[in-house]
Amino acid sequence: MNKDIHYVMKRLASFILLIPLTLLSVSGQSPTGVLKIFSENALVVYVDEVHYPQYGEIKLAPGTHWVKAINSEGVRIYSQIVSVKADEVTSVLIEAPQAQPAQPVTGTQQATQPQGQGSGQSVVYGQTAASSGNGQPAVDPRSGSSDAGKDAVPASPAKPKPTIDIGQVGGTLPPDMTGAYGLSFGMSPMDVDRIMSPKAAQAQRNKGYSVYALPNGSSVYLIECRFLDQKLFQIIVGYISMYTNNSKLKLNKDEVPFPEFNQMLNDVTAIYDSPATAEKIFLSGYSEDDGRLQEALRKKKALLLYTWTDPASGNNIMVGLGYTTAPLAATIYTSGPMSAEAAARKLRLHAYDYHKSFKDNYFSN
Repeated sequence: MNKDIHYVMKRLASFILLIPLTLLSVSGQSPTGVLKIFSENALVVYVDEVHYPQYGEIKLAPGTHWVKAINSEGVRIYSQIVSVKADEVTSVLIEAPQAQPAQPVTGTQQATQPQGQGSGQSVVYGQTAASSGNGQPAVDPRSGSSDAGKDAVPASPAKPKPTIDIGQVGGTLPPDMTGAYGLSFGMSPMDVDRIMSPKAAQAQRNKGYSVYALPNGSSVYLIECRFLDQKLFQIIVGYISMYTNNSKLKLNKDEVPFPEFNQMLNDVTAIYDSPATAEKIFLSGYSEDDGRLQEALRKKKALLLYTWTDPASGNNIMVGLGYTTAPLAATIYTSGPMSAEAAARKLRLHAYDYHKSFKDNYFSN
């Protein structure tokens, strides 16, 4: 698998840099143990407060670790200290708690429905309650009065359920856009590596940036962390289509990772609402509906780009679909103040010119 990752990464350029990233095997690593978690149902798993989207085989340093699991309803169903030994496999089976039998409804009592359920309705994150058409909340005709339940505490909107790993922790991202994967802008390379290395299949550490290849089923995706004055100021998450041939991972240049792009866009929108800007750029006669998106991307004549900005800090997020050596979907988290400093210094990092706009960098390479 390591050779396969090396083969793919040797040909993969990061979305924002357009320079090949070769992930090298890490030598001299400390001994590790393996934690395997089994469950019949999908879980959100944390080990020592670090999210592991792929929890079938987690490599950890020997010792005790806090394992926490949350089910699809957002309920914590497991929280234990687990011991991991060097060069050994520790297995944990997490079973869903048994449902309690329903209590009979007698007399004038009414059964209480679970939050988010009702008579044929469902709660969708980001949507408002039903309206009567005049801007007022709809009145349940069974209540007999518009004042019924006025003292009830309104239900909180359901948290968005992440559909792809773009760095969510506990199903969400920081409200002020200060990072992802539990990383925060300003962290040192050493602190970043401490959090990212246990999850990575391979890692590369360079002057000014570090790259981590994270397992994604039988494939991988990239996390690139960039530093200014040894402080984290940008995180890039990249998904690219791949296929297996003779047990080797290879880039799929003919398949656009549109599902991953849409999932990124949906997850970020669910957390931060509608983007501040939404651009679908097509050049040289190409258009969104002509069925030639893959060709337009390959010729660098197309770019889909959505942005969000936190007004208080200037921190921002971009979700984009573009092309390097193959079509690539990416989410980019950037510190506003440190990005401005990089621009003022006319910083060039890994062939990216921070004195230019993202679009200028993309179309000029």
